[in-house]
Amino acid sequence: MLDKDTLSRLSQLKSDIQAAKEYGVGHVAGTNGRFGFVRLEDGRDAFLSPEKMQRVIPGDKVKVSLTKNDKDQLEATLESLLEQSLSRFLGQYRVTKKGHFVVPLGNAPGLKSSPINRWIFLPPKSRGRCKDGDMVVARLQQHPYDDGKASARILENIGQENDPHIERLYVSAKYDLQPRYSEPAQKQTKDIARSFKSEQFGAERTDFTEVPFVTIDAETTRDMDDAVALTVNEDSDQARYQLHVAIADPASFIDQHSPLAQSSHRSAQSLYLLGGTIPMLPEELANHCFSLAEGTVRPVLSCRMDINTDGEITHAEFARATIRSRRKLDYQRVGAFLDGTADTYTDNDPQPQIATMLKQLAELADLRRRYRETHQIVSSDQAEYAFEVNQQGKICAVHLRERTQAHKIVEEAMLATNYSAGQFLAKAGKGLFTTHTGFREDRLGEVKALLKEEQIEHDDIMSLDGFVTLVNKLSNDQEKATLLPALRRMMPTSELSLDAKGHLGIGMPHYATITSPIRRFTDLFNHWAILSELEGAKFRNANEEYLTKLSENLNNGRLADRELQQWLICQYAESLVGETDSAKIRIVTQQGFGARLETQGIDGFILFDKKTEKSFDAKRMTLDVGGQVYKLEDVVKVKVDSVDMDKRRIAFSVA
Repeated sequence: MLDKDTLSRLSQLKSDIQAAKEYGVGHVAGTNGRFGFVRLEDGRDAFLSPEKMQRVIPGDKVKVSLTKNDKDQLEATLESLLEQSLSRFLGQYRVTKKGHFVVPLGNAPGLKSSPINRWIFLPPKSRGRCKDGDMVVARLQQHPYDDGKASARILENIGQENDPHIERLYVSAKYDLQPRYSEPAQKQTKDIARSFKSEQFGAERTDFTEVPFVTIDAETTRDMDDAVALTVNEDSDQARYQLHVAIADPASFIDQHSPLAQSSHRSAQSLYLLGGTIPMLPEELANHCFSLAEGTVRPVLSCRMDINTDGEITHAEFARATIRSRRKLDYQRVGAFLDGTADTYTDNDPQPQIATMLKQLAELADLRRRYRETHQIVSSDQAEYAFEVNQQGKICAVHLRERTQAHKIVEEAMLATNYSAGQFLAKAGKGLFTTHTGFREDRLGEVKALLKEEQIEHDDIMSLDGFVTLVNKLSNDQEKATLLPALRRMMPTSELSLDAKGHLGIGMPHYATITSPIRRFTDLFNHWAILSELEGAKFRNANEEYLTKLSENLNNGRLADRELQQWLICQYAESLVGETDSAKIRIVTQQGFGARLETQGIDGFILFDKKTEKSFDAKRMTLDVGGQVYKLEDVVKVKVDSVDMDKRRIAFSVA
């Protein structure tokens, strides 16, 4: 037996050896072979032998000791696992003579799309009812770090690669979009539905059931959360128009801290994915109870706005109320009626009172737009496209969406309501505001330099008034207006804020969305805030952590929608290879430019050869290629060259 002195010397020797070692921290990177690397935080790559790779999974964060091997190559020895990369993941179910396995997948069904080159064992009780080739959702049960053996269990079977709508199902599973309602949330849903059947709408409400409200939506819409009505007072200049917007009132039935509120915060919004909808609220509530269905008494949050003959909102008033929508109208038919291509706005018992009101709403929409063009900011209308999906879930046709006068009626009514809500909540000091800072701080130098080069004197570009004045001054100058697309590339996107800051992008001092509480959690939250002011209801304003999580949830949905759309568009674009079309330039870089086909709404990129002489102007976002200058919003003739399904990219060339 070793004495204490010997043990002490051995311990010291071990400590000295460890102290002499070089250590590093990094993330594991896989390869097509069995070996891998550790991407160290200092930028170096350290080789991981096949034996060591068996104990880790690409993406894992590890601590390693570093040595030089006999090939004079930096090599890593695993010291500890700091963070594991794989938890819940998508994979393909595989059956072999050796057992049942799940192979992690990446952006799409197909083994090439995954950075993880590993088959993970599925124990008998963890396999579910799956068959070879199924796409599945799995969870890692045992990490291989200790003994080189990994195992997982199946959570969900998505389907086979050739199943109808597999792309949507795959993306929905990847981003974990499908709402999961707890037993308390399901009970809450049933209780709300029961109260609606008996028309028990709670506290006292103003009765607006005789006001001729109508909804204007797409023909297939079922979750109708806003209705409009209008009264014209010819005897008053200050209150010539009384615009009345009624909004569905789920906030009065869903407590802010209830199970349904928690699940809605997680979903953040209803997602209208190609081929299917994922509602924020249970379908029974979204499409039935809360929806402002024709001929049915419904509880609402009412916003009545007085608008003068200049188009300015002079007064706004919120109240809890009840309405009975007179008609469910659709954009196309109302638009056709207003432009004179249809005799009536509906085939179902048209009423002269509603016909007159629709014409007055169109008149008001034009007035409000002119007011905003003068006092706020109006962006030019952009082409929108509808992607038609067949029974297999594939895009089979693309249609240019016609923007009618009916769309403008709804747009102006919603903008006015959200502006009024922003003013109301800013005064109350609560709620969630949609804000826009104007120009990005990191691009201010370029903005000022561009204005100076163009001899545009404008010192105040960061205040609301200064920003609005600059944008409108450029918009009204035919020559200088060409600078606006480049300047917009130097602006950030709008964001949610607890502070009642301005929305410079639309030129409004405050803006808080409330018109879609069935579809958007932000709007539902703002309804809770407004009700707390109207009724003294309990309300807890959001904190930064709550807001950050909501923003993450919203972004998760946006990423899913974008990924699915690009996947299906690339499939569809394969049938267009070789065709030519006009395309509008949307982005310009040093290497080329991105453009959108005008008839198909599909984005692609024109990459010029490296040897081609080019000159890029980063401030004006222009590219000079051999004397031919390309700039934002130019229309060019292009040819669809190729589609890269793995990278989801479409290549164009100048035709």
